[in-house]
Amino acid sequence: MSDNKPVVSEPNPKLIELTDRLSGQWRVSGPGIEGKAEYKSLRDGLLLVMNVDFVVNGTEVKVIQHITHDPHTDMLRARYMDTMGDDSTYEWVLDGQSLRVSLSDKASDTFFEARFNDDNSEYVGTWHYPDDDVPEERIAYSRIE
Repeated sequence: MSDNKPVVSEPNPKLIELTDRLSGQWRVSGPGIEGKAEYKSLRDGLLLVMNVDFVVNGTEVKVIQHITHDPHTDMLRARYMDTMGDDSTYEWVLDGQSLRVSLSDKASDTFFEARFNDDNSEYVGTWHYPDDDVPEERIAYSRIE
């Protein structure tokens, strides 16, 4: 039985770079949002798992994302699920100090765009949505030492 998936035995450099930048615990804050995020490498570096515990406008939300390298597209893809019943696929792109997390793919008009500070102890960004009536809300992720 073959599912035509390539056998991957080594982590992709893009995933290694993202994992190196994000591994550990982060405090998350922004308008109406407070919480913690943790990024952890699993499966010998082939998988980056993000667990988030937020309170968003008074509602507790737990999120898990599994980020892997898709060899067919050479992109970092994430499967997102939360306790509100939402599930999505995201594409992650790290380019120097810039991070973009797009719904579905990088051409999406729903995306989070952030920038890391010089020592990578914080990244701050904004979600962008196709609805122009949604105000920009800056969300800060600060590394917990």
